[in-house]
Amino acid sequence: MVGNGSNWSGIRTPRSVDNLKLWKENPRFDTAESQSRIKVADFAEEIISEPADKASFFELIKSIVKLGFIDFEPIVVWKNASNRYVVAEGNRRILALKLLRNPENAPKDIRKFISQQSKLIDRQSIEKVQVCVAPNLEATRWYVLQRHSTSSIQKPWQRLQQQRFIVSLYDEYNHDIDKIIAITGFTRSEIVQALRYVQLRDLATRKQVTDLMSTEEKELIYSNNISMTILERWFASESVRDRWGVQFDGMKVKITSNEDSFLNAYGRFLKLMFNIEPNDLTFVVNTRSIPEKNDKIFEVLPTVTFPETNNAKELETSINTTAKLISDNNLSDVKDESAENGNDKSASNETNEAPVKHKNDRRRIAASGSTIDAESAKINSLFFELKQLPAQLYMHVSSLTLRVFLDLSVDEYIRKNKLDVVMAREHKKDYNHTILQQRLKFLCDEHVKDGPANKVINKLLQPNNEHSLDTLNSFVHGHETHKIDYRFINGFWDMLTPLLKVLIDLKEK
Repeated sequence: MVGNGSNWSGIRTPRSVDNLKLWKENPRFDTAESQSRIKVADFAEEIISEPADKASFFELIKSIVKLGFIDFEPIVVWKNASNRYVVAEGNRRILALKLLRNPENAPKDIRKFISQQSKLIDRQSIEKVQVCVAPNLEATRWYVLQRHSTSSIQKPWQRLQQQRFIVSLYDEYNHDIDKIIAITGFTRSEIVQALRYVQLRDLATRKQVTDLMSTEEKELIYSNNISMTILERWFASESVRDRWGVQFDGMKVKITSNEDSFLNAYGRFLKLMFNIEPNDLTFVVNTRSIPEKNDKIFEVLPTVTFPETNNAKELETSINTTAKLISDNNLSDVKDESAENGNDKSASNETNEAPVKHKNDRRRIAASGSTIDAESAKINSLFFELKQLPAQLYMHVSSLTLRVFLDLSVDEYIRKNKLDVVMAREHKKDYNHTILQQRLKFLCDEHVKDGPANKVINKLLQPNNEHSLDTLNSFVHGHETHKIDYRFINGFWDMLTPLLKVLIDLKEK
């Protein structure tokens, strides 16, 4: 198990606070958006996004000013590919120290408080901190998971954040649960539970559900603030699963009910759980009212209907979509290897059929005869290059170009339809200061009426979807390369096609 067999966690070394890099992929942050966040102020805004979190962070600041920085709890870092020390454990504390040393970097709404506190402390006294240097990122994982218990200066991950971390490992290690057990120390049951409930949570991002939501409710769905504990208690109830036709098959979630009917009832339940809009209940849906008041909750929810044949169906989520993609790619690799060894039956006398080429196994991302209708000279130039560039030879360039191309296409659509002013007004900041994730959320449903295009946006906004904005961002900011494969990149382009048809009128021949 990682964390055992090495004494790095017991050795502390002084490192400059200013030179420590905050970890963008820390599960405390909404992963998709955090990939694009690079400024200290951005991290601070994420940390204090909720009133309780802001109050807790202020208490941490005041505690450091009053008592000095007490390093009972270790700061754990590792050295990345750029030779920078990245904080795996202690991002919140290091952020507090960074702001006290340089209050001008704080977000505007707390800058005055930070400046006042900064004047009360000797900045030189917090110039360096003792850190534990892990040999690599993987070595920090087991350790970090064990450290997240409540303490005066340490804030535990939210339930969804921890579950997302397990799911990310499930993806990274090609669904090898035994490897995840070895790395994290979690039991098989805990991992399976996490996979089940993250799938159920992902269903909340389906269009049938988000169509029922207000803007504020949508924000909760896409954030880490959705209460996984309530969802777990609700779906753990056998009566709920029976009435909604939900079945757990290992890590898979299946339904025997009608899909639209189930998603409608699920969406209505979430609205009760969020408790933002008035409803017919006389109590709040929380862990105290579930399961004791489940019957009363069912009275105000629509009835889930069932088809004549109760065949179990697995609904599409980020996890099973990823599993299928990996399975398909592995099958393709087997076929390729078989053909190379002369074992391809299609080439023998047993059949006259020509071998089927993998649909993503093409040399270039965009078809040579495809066209777009864009005003931006940069988009047109990039599109021309995508039709010329051999993705198999230039996979890193292709992956980076794909991310940039989507960003420019979204921007083109927003500006062309004069929505930049509307978005700036909604977000109360200059449109140029918004990021791609915010722009995609803004377009979804409200300003893009095309169903297939909205489905693509929803996939992009699901952090654990293989074809997600997270993946695109990792092409730019990440260090892992297992997804930088020309067939995967071609498949990503194919997934984006319905959206690009709307954004820049992509036509393929």
